[in-house]
Amino acid sequence: ARPGGVLTRAGHTEAGCDLGALTGLTPSAVICEIMKEDGTMARLPDLIEFAREHGLKIGTIADLIAYRSAHESMIERIGQHKVQTVVGELDLIAYRDKTVGQPHLALVVGKPQPDHEAWVRVHEPLDLLGVASRHAWPLDPALQAIQSHGNGVLLMLNCAPDAETVTDQIEQWANPEPGAGRAGSANDSRTLRSYGIGAQILRDLGVGRMKLLTRERRMPSMAGFNLEVT
Repeated sequence: ARPGGVLTRAGHTEAGCDLGALTGLTPSAVICEIMKEDGTMARLPDLIEFAREHGLKIGTIADLIAYRSAHESMIERIGQHKVQTVVGELDLIAYRDKTVGQPHLALVVGKPQPDHEAWVRVHEPLDLLGVASRHAWPLDPALQAIQSHGNGVLLMLNCAPDAETVTDQIEQWANPEPGAGRAGSANDSRTLRSYGIGAQILRDLGVGRMKLLTRERRMPSMAGFNLEVT
């Protein structure tokens, strides 16, 4: 389980350990899959019936995220500064995540409010050099789109990536074939499961409903953070 639990990565491993910690016991757990009679994995409708039959309780990772984010935070603001960009002067706000101490940066356009749709773009550090042409929204066009909308955030996560992550990105550029790079490498952010830090930063900035500037992809629910991807 990653440090920070479900607030860092919305995974079952983290959820099991968080549940142990919240009870005041050892932050550990044994997790397993429940199989149906035909040998396939039970999904939520099957589990609801299974729980009813055996008198068990059901909780979701979203519930656990909502509870923890209501009582604690894994980020803190460490600075704010006005900077000149291709779209003019913007607020640059720096954060530190408490799990590993990495800095993260946010360029804010306008004043995001929970009830108004914000446009959001998330970048990794090496994306800023423009060498990763696989991206649908490079830095400058993303900023210009957010500025035209008048309300949003360009978020730059993991400003001090580990060596394995950087190496994996370079391998992706050298060999852009699907599945290139290390399987199961540290750069699991492409699966969009390590979104907890970014979600907390967006909430701190006032974002509630957001249009995400990215290629079409499957998104995990952000309901636990009170965020909605429109």
